[in-house]
Amino acid sequence: MWRILSRMAPALLAFSVLCPAQPDDVQDLGPKIFQAQWVSVARLPNDASSLIPFPWGDDTLTDGEIEVRAKGQVKVDLEGAVPEVSYALLVCRLSSVSDRCSPLGTVPTDSRGRANAVVPWPEGATGPHSVFFVLRRSEKTMFVTGFHMPSGVPPVTGNPPNTGKPPEPPKPEWKEVEIKGTIDSVGSGSFVVGGQTVLVDAETRYVGRVKEFSDLKPGMKVEVSGTSVAGGVLAARVLVTGKI
Repeated sequence: MWRILSRMAPALLAFSVLCPAQPDDVQDLGPKIFQAQWVSVARLPNDASSLIPFPWGDDTLTDGEIEVRAKGQVKVDLEGAVPEVSYALLVCRLSSVSDRCSPLGTVPTDSRGRANAVVPWPEGATGPHSVFFVLRRSEKTMFVTGFHMPSGVPPVTGNPPNTGKPPEPPKPEWKEVEIKGTIDSVGSGSFVVGGQTVLVDAETRYVGRVKEFSDLKPGMKVEVSGTSVAGGVLAARVLVTGKI
C-alpha cells in the first residue's frame, strides 16, 4: 500500500500545482444589478459642459465591461488598454458639484493590457443610485461607462398607424454568412474584413492561431462564420488561416 502511495505522490503534487484553489468570493459575486461597456473618452466629442471629470486622456482600449454585483462588488474587465499600469476606478453622481466622484479602488493591467479586477462597493451605500463610472490614470479620465452603437443601424421613420394594439416587434431575418479575407482594421468589439463589419460577443469562438479577440490584428487572413445582423455580421466562429 505504501509503495502505491509513494508512486502516486508526485502526480498528486503536480495536480495540486496545476489546479490551485479558487477563493469563494471569485466564484459567486451575486446577480448583476448594473452592467455597461467602457468607452474611451478620446472617441467622444469635446464638450466643455460634460459631467465626465476633466482633463481627458487618450489611452486606447479594445474592449471593456463593468458589472455591479448584488453582493457588494464591482467587477471590471479590460482588453487592449495600456499594459502594466494602474487605473483608478471612480463612481460619479449625475451632478455638477466638484466632489461628485468618489474613489472605489484600483484596476491594474497585465503585460498585454488586460484587467480583471473586483473592488468593493462602499459599505452601507444601499438604496437607489443614479451614477456613472470612470477610470483615471495620471490625473486624467481615460474611460467612461457607456455603450457602442454598431454602425449601419437603420433610422426609424414615420409613425405606425394607431390600431389600438401594441405594435409587434420586428422579426429579424437571420441569415448564415461566411466571410474569407484579410482584416482591414480592428475596433472596439468589432473588426472589418474586405470592407464588411464583423461584430463579436461573448459567444464568439476563436480557433486556429488566436485564442481571443485581443489577438486579432490588421493584415491577418481569417475565415468568419456567423449570421447577418443590423450593422454587419455577428461572428460565431473566427479562424485565422494565415501567418500571424
